[in-house]
Amino acid sequence: MPTTKNKKFKDKIKSHKSLSRLMAIQIFYQHNFFNDKSDLEKIKNDLIENYALQEDEVVSSYRDKIDENLLNNLLLGLSMNVKKIDEEIASFLRDDQKISALENVMLQILRLAAFEIKFLLDVPIKVVIDEYVGIAASFFDATKVTFVNALIDGMAKKNVRN
Repeated sequence: MPTTKNKKFKDKIKSHKSLSRLMAIQIFYQHNFFNDKSDLEKIKNDLIENYALQEDEVVSSYRDKIDENLLNNLLLGLSMNVKKIDEEIASFLRDDQKISALENVMLQILRLAAFEIKFLLDVPIKVVIDEYVGIAASFFDATKVTFVNALIDGMAKKNVRN
C-alpha cells in the first residue's frame, strides 16, 4: 500500500475528513490490487487499526482521527456507483487513453473525487478539488498532479451545482 512521502502533506492532513478521504483512496487501492475480491469492510478495519500516515511513523489506530461516517459514505457510495463513475472519468480521457491504463492510486483519487462531485452535494466543489489535488500532490510529480487537477476540474464544470 502506498504511503505519502510528502511531509508537508502530513502537516496539511489535520482534519478528520481529509484523513478519511486519504484512507478511502488507500482502501480502494488495496481492493483493486486484489482484483476487487477482497472485503472492503475488512480492509477498512485493518487499515484504521493499523495505520501510519508517514513511513517513519509508528503504526497505530486512527479510529479517533477520522470521520468514519464520511469514510463509510465514500466506500459504500463508490462501490455502488463505480461503473457510472468510471464512465464519467473515461469521458474526460483522450481517445488514445484508457481508464485501465491509469495508475491504481490515481484511479482511486479520480473515482472518489468524481463520486463526491456527483453525489455528495453538500460538499463544496472547491473543497473536493483542493482535497483530491492535494492528495495527488503527495503521491505524484507536478505533471501527473496537473493531469489529475484537469480531470477533476472538468468533472466539476460538467456537474455544476446550483
